[in-house]
Amino acid sequence: MLGTGNFNEPMLRFEMIKGSTDYSATAEFERIMRDLMEIQIIIENIDKVEDDSIVLIDGNLYGRYTHLLNQINIDNWRALPLDLIKAMQDLYLICRKRSIMLVGVSKFSKTRVLTAALKRDLGYGVSAPEYLDIELLYRWKLGETGYTRPLMLGTYAIKNAASISKPSKYRKNNFSSIKDPERQKWATDIIREFPSAPAIVMFHMIPKAHAQPMRIDIPASCLGITSKIMEVNPFDFIEPELVEPVVSQLVSDFGGRDVYNALLYIVDREVRLGGKAVDTVYKSVLGSELGITLDYDRSSRRFTF
Repeated sequence: MLGTGNFNEPMLRFEMIKGSTDYSATAEFERIMRDLMEIQIIIENIDKVEDDSIVLIDGNLYGRYTHLLNQINIDNWRALPLDLIKAMQDLYLICRKRSIMLVGVSKFSKTRVLTAALKRDLGYGVSAPEYLDIELLYRWKLGETGYTRPLMLGTYAIKNAASISKPSKYRKNNFSSIKDPERQKWATDIIREFPSAPAIVMFHMIPKAHAQPMRIDIPASCLGITSKIMEVNPFDFIEPELVEPVVSQLVSDFGGRDVYNALLYIVDREVRLGGKAVDTVYKSVLGSELGITLDYDRSSRRFTF
């Protein structure tokens, strides 16, 4: 986590999981763990952040919270999605109490929700739009700058939203691997609090002509809106003026095609491990600690770093 001045708080976490042929599950584990660390490092250092500050996160907020309502297929880690949901619940509460503006910035997004909202306004259904949002922007706003009208997201991407109102039953159906009574209560409490999270305001912006559109996510509570995520069905447009201060900040931070946000770009450079560092440092240290020789799998050996 980087901030103004010399603020620099790193986090390193090493976890070893049993080999699995379910590659989608291991990829999901990596993604959730990475997202969880990003939230945890903010919470652990939030006392060092001044009130009324802006905190930027690389990636969207809405998907992290709504797409993880089932256990994952990794032994001993099946309830990991609930850890991330709980961390986000805590972070939303802290930001609201301290007037901290939490902003998720995505360099690329596959969402179709703006397309769905525009179709709804024309009298069509909102399910499975044909085009990605960014494709619409490329088709009709090429060479222009600006941002789309903000859309407040609620139940749009939440599967079986009604069933969340019965947290104990939902936990039994979707996190059946949890057997310990205390852990069951922990999980049920997190699911019970799920509807209390703020709705998420989302919009796309093009900070410079011909730049790739960015997706921006902001908790509604950071904009003075009290709507909860389960109270908005499935989404609603809000007034553009509410996000103008954030837009101005992001435009000033834009540094070109590769540096879509100067601050997040620096963070990415700090945390990214190159193949040379992995080969010369981490691989030998881990092998020594484990007492075995580590090697890459066949697919990784096809590439030269």
